[in-house]
Amino acid sequence: MADQPRHLLLLIGLSVSQVISWGTLYYAVPATSTAIARDTGWSVVLVTTAFSAGLILSAAAGIPVGRLMDRAGPRLAMTVGTVVGAAGLVAVAVAPSFPLFIAAWCVVGIGQSATLYQAAFTVINTTFGPRRSTALTVVTLAAGLASTIFAPIAAGLTHGLGWRESFLVLAGILLVTVGPIHAAVLPHQWSRAAVTPDAAARADPLRVRRIARSRPFLLLQVGVTGVALALYALTINLVPLLTSAGLTAAAAATAFGLVGVGQVAGRAFFAFGRGTTTVSAVTAVAVVAVIALTGFAAGAGALPAAIGLAILAGAARGSLTLIQASVVVDRWGTANTGHLTGSFAAPVTIATAIAPAVGAALLHATDGAITALLCAAVAAIGGGALLLGTTDHREPRAMTRHQTHQ
Repeated sequence: MADQPRHLLLLIGLSVSQVISWGTLYYAVPATSTAIARDTGWSVVLVTTAFSAGLILSAAAGIPVGRLMDRAGPRLAMTVGTVVGAAGLVAVAVAPSFPLFIAAWCVVGIGQSATLYQAAFTVINTTFGPRRSTALTVVTLAAGLASTIFAPIAAGLTHGLGWRESFLVLAGILLVTVGPIHAAVLPHQWSRAAVTPDAAARADPLRVRRIARSRPFLLLQVGVTGVALALYALTINLVPLLTSAGLTAAAAATAFGLVGVGQVAGRAFFAFGRGTTTVSAVTAVAVVAVIALTGFAAGAGALPAAIGLAILAGAARGSLTLIQASVVVDRWGTANTGHLTGSFAAPVTIATAIAPAVGAALLHATDGAITALLCAAVAAIGGGALLLGTTDHREPRAMTRHQTHQ
């Protein structure tokens, strides 16, 4: 009971920091990319490519950041990450050439690795114990408001001040709000309650490598990556897919907007389900993803069907985010959580970074129905791997001294 006020303060702080961090470090780009391209002469594709480069670096940096969080606690890593992210936004604002613009987004990517979901999930999974599923849902539902809040803010700042000045303002917002939250609210070190139950596992220097190379871990990783790639590739390109199928731009935009409603529903499903990464829950998410993506091959030209399918796809996306957040801890406990979840999330983050380009390329090379079926096939393969990994979740046995030296 004594921990409840502290946990509540931590939950509120993480919710606020995730809204602002996602809004400034991620969602400001879609709102300003056209203005950046118009002012600099770089195409929107180039601007998006620079942003994706930062996301890919964020995936790679997540592994050492997770290791740092395991050893030094979350306050240092996430506070420094906020400062680095703000510095990256300043570098974006003043970048005089496209190569330096890419370099600036790479700095932002390093900040993202210690500031966005993966770092926050590590804090929640290590701190909240059996209440972690509810805490994960609250934080991700709050973060879902980031685009609603910050896309208009970024667009308005760009219209009134220019895109460079708007990024300077966003950097200031991030630094003066999220920095103090992370420095004041996050634990300096993991509590004894979080560390003691898995002390023996933490002391095993080969544990992380053994788990990361195990069959269940790799199957779960491939599964989440495949389903995420398929869902993001199609849903992010939903407007051109639906318009090519005969819907008006306004109708297509309406359906696209309802993907967010579906995400909220999917995360609510996660909150109210016990054992969220059980076989039944994972099966439900995989089946819904495949049904939604397959449905776009036949029903994209009818608005009611497109709306229903968009909500289904969003629900699968929302649930998948939280499965990714909890599956490692559900299977292997809280020992080395930062390192393991950083390793697990790296290919998933890369997949979501390249998904817009993959979907656009598929739509350019094929018609919408074939694109939808290809995405459904990738989701089905990923779902199969996810199910196999879910049913085989025993931690690999420790290697013997003889095996260690082979």
